[in-house]
Amino acid sequence: MKFILVVYICLAGVCESVYEQVPYDTVEACQKASEQVSITAQEMFPMSTGKVYCLTEDEFNKYQDYYDPSSDT
Repeated sequence: MKFILVVYICLAGVCESVYEQVPYDTVEACQKASEQVSITAQEMFPMSTGKVYCLTEDEFNKYQDYYDPSSDT
């Protein structure tokens, strides 16, 4: 199973998400990377809020489908 690192960040009332293009082979590797991403984001954007997720490929596909502005849902 592969895992995708997703970063959801809010700054000045605007929220966006970004994700890594290359999936991780294990949830442990993804979680380790997510810890560093969280620390870096807090240092770079101290007035922001957000969350870092490690999603399975199926969860990520559902996430993309849900937030795709061109979808009919």
